[in-house]
Order: sequence, then C-alpha cells, then structure tokens
Amino acid sequence: MLVAAVSACAQGPCPAVPVQTVTSSKMPVDVCIPDGYTPVPMSFFDDFSWRAFVAMVWPAAPGKRGVADNAKGVGAPGPRVFETYKSLWEIFHPDGSAPNPDFQQYEAGVNNACKITPKFGELVLASFSGIDDIGQAGNGELLGPLVGQNGKYVRTLTLYDAALFKDIVGKKYYLRSSLPPVPSPRPDLPVVSFPTGSVSLKAAWIEMAGLPDAIRKRYYTRTAFVKNVNTGECSREVVGLAGLHIAVKTPGRPQWIWSSFEQIDSVPPARPGAPGSFVFHSGAKDAKVPTENPLSLVPLAKEPVAPFNVVRTTPIHPKTVLTSYQYQELLAGTVWKNYQLVVTQWSRLDGNQATPVPATLNGSVVNTFPGTGAFSAFANLTMETFQQDRVQSGCMSCHNQARMTVDFLWSVQDHAFPPKFFPAESAAR
Repeated sequence: MLVAAVSACAQGPCPAVPVQTVTSSKMPVDVCIPDGYTPVPMSFFDDFSWRAFVAMVWPAAPGKRGVADNAKGVGAPGPRVFETYKSLWEIFHPDGSAPNPDFQQYEAGVNNACKITPKFGELVLASFSGIDDIGQAGNGELLGPLVGQNGKYVRTLTLYDAALFKDIVGKKYYLRSSLPPVPSPRPDLPVVSFPTGSVSLKAAWIEMAGLPDAIRKRYYTRTAFVKNVNTGECSREVVGLAGLHIAVKTPGRPQWIWSSFEQIDSVPPARPGAPGSFVFHSGAKDAKVPTENPLSLVPLAKEPVAPFNVVRTTPIHPKTVLTSYQYQELLAGTVWKNYQLVVTQWSRLDGNQATPVPATLNGSVVNTFPGTGAFSAFANLTMETFQQDRVQSGCMSCHNQARMTVDFLWSVQDHAFPPKFFPAESAAR
C-alpha cells in the first residue's frame, strides 16, 4: 500500500504522536500520519501546518528568493522566505504582458501601482484599482474591507513559490486565453493541475501607526510600500502581519492542504500576559458587534475609517489550540510565539488516513475537515471576517469552486488577463 507518510518522513515511520520542532526551515513534503491510523488526524495536519508556517517565516538567504538561510534560526531578523516569493502583481501584469521567467528577478515598477521596482525582500501593498488589495475575497468576487482600531485598512498580498510561478508562466496561465476550457461532460480531474509541492500564500497586513506600543511589539513588523487610499501616493510604512493563509499541494493531498494563521491579539479574549487591547476590537465588554460589514468597498471611505468590533463566533478547536500552545512554547523568545493556527483543512476519506487521497475527490464540505455542521473555527478573522457562519463559505469549500478550472486557485482565475474580479453587490453602496 502506498503511504503518503513515507515520503514525508525520510527518517522512518511516522511517530504515533507528532513531534514538534522549530529547528528546520524545510517545508514538509506531506502530512506524516502513521500507517493504519483511522481517527480524524487533526493533530497530524495541525502539526504539518505549524511546520509549514515555520518554513515560511524563516529568514531568507540574502539575495535568494524563496531560499531559507539555514545559518540562522527562525527568530533571526531579515526578510522572511514567503516575503521573497513572487507577488501577484509580478505575474499578472495590467497589460497582460509576459512576466520575466526568472524567479530571482523582480518585475519592473511599471507593473505595480506604486511604480517601484523592489529590492530584495521589499513588499508593495497596492493595486491599480485601489480595492483589489483591500477587499476581502469571496467566491470570485470582492467583499467589504476590514479596518483596525487605528482606522487603517487591512491589505492582502498573494504570493507564489518557484514551482507554481514557473508553471503559470511557462504555460502562459497569466492570460485568460491560455486557460483550457472545461469540456462537457465535466472530467473527473481538473483541466489545470499545478505541480506537486506548489505553495501559494495570502498575507494580511495592517499599518501599525496609531496602535498601542504594547500591541506593536507583539506583531511581526516590517516596512512596505503602501498606497495611500486618500491621496493615491505610495510611501514606506511600518506594517504588521495580521494573518497568513498557506496552501501546499502535496503528494497525498492533491487538493492542497490549507492552513490559516492569525496574530493572537486580534480579538478578545486576551491571552495571559497580553496587553488587553486588540487590533480589531475596542476591548469594551459592552462593545457592539455588527452582523454584516458596515463598510463598503465602492465607494471606499478615506482613512482613518471609523472602526467596528470583530469577534470570533465559533471557537478554534481545542486540539488545534493545544498544538498551537506547544509550538508557541518552542517559539518563545521570538515574535512568532504571538501567532496561532486557526484551522487546517484537507480532503479526507474514511479508513486508513495515511493513504493518499485520489485527485478525483473534490474539496466540497462533505469531503473535507471540519465537514458539515462544523462546531469549530474555519474562517480567518483578518481575511474572512463575515464568513464565519457557514462552513460552505470556508477557505477550502470556497476554493473548491475553482478546482476544475484552475486547480483550486482563485487568484489565477480572477487575475488572468483580462482580469475578472469585481466587487460583490453587498460591497457597494
């Protein structure tokens, strides 16, 4: 029997209980589940998520995009590995022109809204429309934005590793005309299949200006070029990492493994030793919490925006909390101890959980964790704020709608030239 765990654990059989470590910069090949294990393997997938997180936030080797500096530890300063991946704007040019096929090279400034050609490790948080980086992602459409208690919008940036980048560029998937049509009757497998081992990320950032110092020091912060929504001008600003989605296509899970992280001071309750203030909640016990987003995307209000309060309506699963606690202990002394895993989602079948899942299985709710009737969190507060009520709107279920056309990646389907990414009716006033 083929066991996915064999390729994931080069040193032998998978342990009966995951062994946490933060000493490796390598992205895990696959989730490591002991052969014959039949319960829901949440702890094993959550361990995979944390190992993937550590690999992505490891310091990058100077001048080498997507390469970890193994001479350093995870807490060392410098650009992180994921920050050196190819940004969405580097692949999907506003005029549909071909990207530079060299993964190590940065695209010319003409292709981003700040007109800046980045140096190694620099980030550009901007879009030509002014809303693509601010609206939250829905099912192929843009939803309303999230704003912090400092009146600043959360901004997102999608990034791609070398394997995924090279496949998109090599097959010209940056052009809508190059995306193959879905035949009728629909086949069992997606018409586009990205390479095994591909990694795609979405990072949520917020400007730190106006937030308490006690909060700022608990965030991973860095400078980035940010386009001012009031003036349209770009400037260097200190931003903090509020949330991170990581999607990895593995040999045993060709539907990708979906991992979602948040900074722990987003909303109440406060952790022991935390300052008691929050980025997306006033902290007041009687604070009103809207059930629908009070902000429109079109028109977009100028900053500072009147903030609103956000809460987590469904708790993070206790087993996931335990795994996060174990990794946070290992990350003590680094800023990464202040991040938590919200959920890991994956496609699953009953039986031996070490057995690879066939690519013919889709990523619908009934085939994925946490499944229908979910009682634990499946939405990231920083990127899916008002999608906490239906698991059908969760990360993997949403991306399943792009499975057949672009192997689960909405970003390719939405941004291939000419782009088709519009505000939802609910996001316009």
